[in-house]
Amino acid sequence: MEIRPLPTYADTAATAVAVVVCYRFVVSPAVRALALRPSALLATIAGIAPTVLLTIQRPPGPGPFRWFAVFVIALLTWQGTTSDYDVTQPIGPQRRDKGLLLLLAAAACFWPPALLPWLAVYCGRLRGWKHHAMMPLRLLKAYLAWFLVAMLFGASGSASGLLLVLGCVSLSHYVKPAWSKARLGPRPWSWAWHNRTHYLMASAYSWGWARFLHAETVSRVLRQARVLDRPVNFITMAIEAAGLLAFLDRRLLIAVLVITALFNLAVAGASGILFWENTSANVALAIAITLLPSADYGAAFGWPAALIALAVLLLSATDLLWQPWHLGWWDSPFTARIHWQVETVSGAKLGLYNDFMCPYEREFGRVQGYFLTDEPVLHGHLGIVWDLELRDRLVQANADGDQLRNLKVTYGQVQVDEEQAREHVGFLTTMFTRLNAGAPKGPLPRSLRRLKAPGGQLYQWGDLPPYRGEEPVRRITIRYQERCYRPDTCEFVLLVDHAVQEIDLLAATTDHGSTPCARFSSTAAPTSESC
Repeated sequence: MEIRPLPTYADTAATAVAVVVCYRFVVSPAVRALALRPSALLATIAGIAPTVLLTIQRPPGPGPFRWFAVFVIALLTWQGTTSDYDVTQPIGPQRRDKGLLLLLAAAACFWPPALLPWLAVYCGRLRGWKHHAMMPLRLLKAYLAWFLVAMLFGASGSASGLLLVLGCVSLSHYVKPAWSKARLGPRPWSWAWHNRTHYLMASAYSWGWARFLHAETVSRVLRQARVLDRPVNFITMAIEAAGLLAFLDRRLLIAVLVITALFNLAVAGASGILFWENTSANVALAIAITLLPSADYGAAFGWPAALIALAVLLLSATDLLWQPWHLGWWDSPFTARIHWQVETVSGAKLGLYNDFMCPYEREFGRVQGYFLTDEPVLHGHLGIVWDLELRDRLVQANADGDQLRNLKVTYGQVQVDEEQAREHVGFLTTMFTRLNAGAPKGPLPRSLRRLKAPGGQLYQWGDLPPYRGEEPVRRITIRYQERCYRPDTCEFVLLVDHAVQEIDLLAATTDHGSTPCARFSSTAAPTSESC
């Protein structure tokens, strides 16, 4: 590690601070305002206004980071333009929004200020501001903030400052979960020592991930995996916390970015949660860093740069800059979930899984539908809980119905909501009535569906074969199921399975109009998170 004099870091520090301030107090508020009021006039004005800067100073050269930004723009534009339509809403405006996103993406590749209206369309109209896209979106917001700062002030350390901020934005999405896990128990290592991570694999299988595998096969894997819980937990926290030291050396930062990408793939294999956007962005960022000339990136590394990065990472962990998700919980072997099934006009009974429910695949892959049942709910997505005592009692219950009912009464929360239930039935009725009438499911024809960007919640299997839209639907059945993995015998047990709602589409005489699923989901709102 080369030791540089402290004054060489001054420009890097000044640029990093200016970019973070611009990100927090200029770019983020502008994106939120445009996402809430996405009129074409406001978007055009917001995009044209920065052109005044072009008459003041020559545009800065971001070097390889320009191609990194182009890659991330292309990545998210692919997702936004190929995602399915919400067929309960008019198709024409959605088709125009996808076309506008494509045009703005092309403009932003050559003219970064066009990122502002691009962000407004993607986050607002196309509901792109969701958990799995937040990190690459923040990288683009940081890139735009750097461009504006460099245009105004032209700091000589701008390349190093940009590298520092981009690296902090990426790694903060791992440091924050490590910080959250360290706060779960009485000691910083309590989660690593006491969490049974193989329960996450079991719950994901119960939820709908990799159900093409036989239960006996999964049980054998879990029997072997449980002995690795503690080593895996400590490695997980080490990977997540590695960002705190990553800026001590260029090779260390590249290694940490690559390892986090591999970590995301391991999470996908174990749980069915696919952070493909984060994985791709981190690999691209690592490549961009390897291409930087030594003279440009030198001041982004060393202990002074690491201290600057540490301050940014800690501020983001406390939600003062941007707000990565906590992602800290206790895994349990018990899951209760709402499932959707359809009966087609030919009488075939098929499973309605979250991938078919795009653009709301995330909502239908998580906890959507608890408002349909009066059963007390104990946990969040994939059986996760935030109380170690509750986790232990769920394990001790060992699929015993009486003990689980007592736990539901003591710890559970009834989420039944008749208004949301009526609107949900209206949403499904309208969606499938229009699909039955021939409404297009998405912008891609059936022959090109494989070109559609992947989703982030891979719960596409269940007790029934998947419905893919082959023929019209005449009935939708919504079921409530409870499943438990028994740690002592490594068996999966179906405890409860009953219908909570049936929708007969052939008997429906009224089109319920436009009732968007996004109304039920905090993650689908364009401003669900402030930065």
